[in-house]
Amino acid sequence: MHPPIKKAIQILGIWMALWALGACSNEPEPAGEVLARIGDRVITTEDFQRRAEYTLRPDYCAGDNYIHKKIVLNSLIAEKLLALEFSDSPLKSDPTFQAYIQGRQEQVMRQWMQKTHGRDLVSIDSSALKDAFRLSSRIYHVQFLVLPDSNAAMGWGRARRDGIGFNEIAAALTGSDTIPGRAISWFDRELESVWQVIFEQEQTKGNVLGPLPLDDGTFIVLRIDGWVDRPDITDDALQQRWIDVTERMIERQADRIYKSYVGELMSDKQLQLNKPVFWSYSKRISDIYLEAEDEKKQLLNAAIWEVEEGLLNQEWDELPEVDGSEILFEIDQQEWSIDRFEEYLLKHPLVFRKRKMNTSEFAEQFKYAIADLVRDYYITEQAYRLNYDQVPNVHQYTETFEDHYLSRQARKEYLRSRVKVDSLKQALSNVELIQTYLDPLVDTLQAKYSPEIKINMELFESIKLSTVPMMVGNRNVPFPLAVPAFPRLTTDNRIDYGENVN
Repeated sequence: MHPPIKKAIQILGIWMALWALGACSNEPEPAGEVLARIGDRVITTEDFQRRAEYTLRPDYCAGDNYIHKKIVLNSLIAEKLLALEFSDSPLKSDPTFQAYIQGRQEQVMRQWMQKTHGRDLVSIDSSALKDAFRLSSRIYHVQFLVLPDSNAAMGWGRARRDGIGFNEIAAALTGSDTIPGRAISWFDRELESVWQVIFEQEQTKGNVLGPLPLDDGTFIVLRIDGWVDRPDITDDALQQRWIDVTERMIERQADRIYKSYVGELMSDKQLQLNKPVFWSYSKRISDIYLEAEDEKKQLLNAAIWEVEEGLLNQEWDELPEVDGSEILFEIDQQEWSIDRFEEYLLKHPLVFRKRKMNTSEFAEQFKYAIADLVRDYYITEQAYRLNYDQVPNVHQYTETFEDHYLSRQARKEYLRSRVKVDSLKQALSNVELIQTYLDPLVDTLQAKYSPEIKINMELFESIKLSTVPMMVGNRNVPFPLAVPAFPRLTTDNRIDYGENVN
């Protein structure tokens, strides 16, 4: 298998990308209230809450009591201390490591672009907000059919013009009298084009909508089967709904503004596939990508820590060799060879619009994934021109992932030097392992770096944490994980080091 594609596949899964490291050249002022300083690193209150609430915490610090909060703070500081102590890690010279961190940085740069060229430009009309609030308690029940392509959509239109009814066409297409159905609420986040058609005007029972194009190249037809209104009764519920509706209105308008901006950015660019190479290449990689999706499902259904460690060491099946110099596509008078494409995959894994697909669908979805990758390439170029790599939020986000994986590698190497391999595999997430080996290490580092540590205890004591277990991810991005996994480095709840500053 071509070496770059093998590495690119390995970072396809949500937690597979653990081998990259880069560094920001500047150190911008921190974004947000600084909770702790550890040398040249900072932990803000937002960092603290996101790392505690956006991923699963171990049982020994899963609560909101004072002891558990101190363990959380000690764990995050310990992560920074290990990153400082083992800053000469060989990971720094690993090219895949560097590509991953650069990819993380560029992803958040694109998200900053969405903010500045989308959300920051939103202006919500009060009458539109009132109309949206009125409809926000409504849930439509619809019957629907998915048409595989534009030819099927045109065939549907001809049949309707010939006077053939919805049920008859549906039965002919599906071979069944049963038409699938579902409920669609105002707050649904999927199928934005469908949402707009349904909720931006009043609907009556029996209305047939579509065919409507979807992002994955299919089309959908819907028939309104009825609806229910579920208004809130209490004042608190009404106020919360008003807040939620306002936020969703902002999100939707921001999305439209940003898509228009990106459309202008890409307006003079046309993607030209080298079809013989594309079809050959698509066939060669389809099996491994579809196999990777199965691995990712296993990853999501298993204990996070053990799976991360185990999955990284698995080898992927070898693919037939490809000629990396062959041109896969051309855009904006630039030729993208297979080698160039695979190198870019190291910092931008493919994102497929359709989450479930079979082998026969892969080539079409691969084409869309290439188009989205190229779009992100030009957005990223623009973000660099606007110096978004120097934005404090971008710097801190990148450094968080960088420090996390440095500390992870340091943890792994430290344990391997002190624990038998069999014992390590059996007790990787065992509290006893942390207490026996890692707590003393962290205590030593706390003492060593104590003069460089400053903590705002007054600010710390004001923070409230949610105790609802959850994991937060971003959809339709190369790296979905919103924050790194919680660092399992210490069970200590004492903060007897550093300087208390307000």
